[in-house]
Amino acid sequence: MNFVTSLWQWLVEIIVVILIAAAVYVRNNKEIFFLSWQLPGPPAWPIFGNAFAFLCKDEDLFERAVSFTSAYSSPMRFWFGPKFCIVITDVVQAEKVMSSIKFATKDKQMYKFMAVFNGEALISGSGPKWKRDRRLMSPLFLKRNVIQYFPYILHHMKILVKLLEEKVDQPTFNIEHLIHRCATDFVNETIIGVETNAQGGEMENFLENLTRMYTVVYARMVKVWLQVEWIFRFTKYKKLQEDGKSVLHGFFRQAIETNKQTHVCTTKDDESFRNLLQQMLDIRNDVPDFATDEELVHHLSTLYSASEDTVTTISSFALVLLGMYPNIQNKVVEEIFSVVGDRDVEEADLVKLTYLDMVIKDVLRLFPIAPFIAREASQDFQLEMARSGKRPNEFYPEHFLPEAVSKRHPYAFLPFSAGPRGCLGKPYAYMAMKIILVTILQRYAVEADGKLEDKPLKNDISVRFKDEIYPIRIRKRTKSEKAFFK
Repeated sequence: MNFVTSLWQWLVEIIVVILIAAAVYVRNNKEIFFLSWQLPGPPAWPIFGNAFAFLCKDEDLFERAVSFTSAYSSPMRFWFGPKFCIVITDVVQAEKVMSSIKFATKDKQMYKFMAVFNGEALISGSGPKWKRDRRLMSPLFLKRNVIQYFPYILHHMKILVKLLEEKVDQPTFNIEHLIHRCATDFVNETIIGVETNAQGGEMENFLENLTRMYTVVYARMVKVWLQVEWIFRFTKYKKLQEDGKSVLHGFFRQAIETNKQTHVCTTKDDESFRNLLQQMLDIRNDVPDFATDEELVHHLSTLYSASEDTVTTISSFALVLLGMYPNIQNKVVEEIFSVVGDRDVEEADLVKLTYLDMVIKDVLRLFPIAPFIAREASQDFQLEMARSGKRPNEFYPEHFLPEAVSKRHPYAFLPFSAGPRGCLGKPYAYMAMKIILVTILQRYAVEADGKLEDKPLKNDISVRFKDEIYPIRIRKRTKSEKAFFK
């Protein structure tokens, strides 16, 4: 009996301590709770917040998140466990957040899981060092520097179109598988500074671990219980994280050692080919504390995933949609043969491919690279509202006609973020995606079954088809067909 009484006393004491701690927490954060009660949002549990909403398979997380953001007006509240978040989907509110220095710091709690792989680099970093690194590296991504990579991307694309000959008049296949390996090879050569043969099957372990890394990072961002380190250590994700980090960082360390052995610092007037890692080594020669070798690993990890994944995913989405909507494909092909003809695409052609540019932008609008962007507010702020655009869920490249763009809020389309943290790699990504699409569509007509709404989505660091299959069929373009488009 004494034991039972003591147990009840112990339980009562624990409950009292919890209640007192909760009361103190609420009192110390009363402004946050007051704001939370004023905003729309899903019902939340004490301590756990809305965490139970994400008790689902990894591939279902995106649909859960979209269902919440669609059900409530912007701004809405959301509780990631005890962490209070304001979720916005309105363009005027987005401009307020993305353009203000008050929001230049990324949410440390959310991005620390990306920092396991990318450290304090351009995406996951913040603060004075991040600002300095961004300033030092910005010239590397200007068009005049990026354009030197054009022939190397085209070279690897010529390998891909030869591989595609085996797929002509064959059943549906996954185009993403082939583009992924092609992009791996040209990103490695132009950015990482090593030549690889992923298209020949020599990078499979690296690519498998890369895919797992995306899954682990996103799962930890949205599943609150995985953010608790002692719980995380007992899950399958821990081993995936450590194995992936070992493989990916090992590859980048080897690339650094290889480039250090061949690195020769050059002058600004030197027009010889310089991969991005060589140019970062140039920066380190001028600014010795720019980056240690380990920080270079983090920069390479960031640059690799940001460039290769963007180019692969958006190009794959574009080809599937062009196969689903042949009328739009015909417009693109007509433009390609009008500007380029049968010859290899050249750098000067890219600016003339205006309709292709509209297609790529509408694909980016439908399938954003980073569907959710987290920022930390350093001061109080006010938000206003605007109306959303027309035909938001349709593949409609005319969204980006000049007259349509002029009538739209500039922050209605943020494919590469905006403001102080806007993505530096946009020129590289657009150039690579245009080379890929032109080179394929010159030679092959693309077919795909169904419509856009037939393919459910998921996301990790990017939006993807839920089944990870980007299904198309191809046939060779005939001479008469090419002549018709000319």
